[in-house]
Amino acid sequence: MVGIGRIVGDSGCFYEIVDIVVEPAYQGEGFGKIMMSELMKHLDEKAPKGAYVSLIADVPADGLYKKYGFEYTAPKSVGMYRKY
Repeated sequence: MVGIGRIVGDSGCFYEIVDIVVEPAYQGEGFGKIMMSELMKHLDEKAPKGAYVSLIADVPADGLYKKYGFEYTAPKSVGMYRKY
């Protein structure tokens, strides 16, 4: 497997793009762009107008997501987590 990416959501108002991962040996060859293009295509076809799509971006991958129209939420909101 070269990489993986998925969308989780309620099929209505909220979606989150998660687990965008490319095997290190294949990074920098455009596979992340291919996965994001396919995920965005799916959202364009299935998500209703006004749906909220979010993701948590690690640097430097934030540059990739910006190319697909994602914006930083800070300072209005920040990502948070709780680990068990």
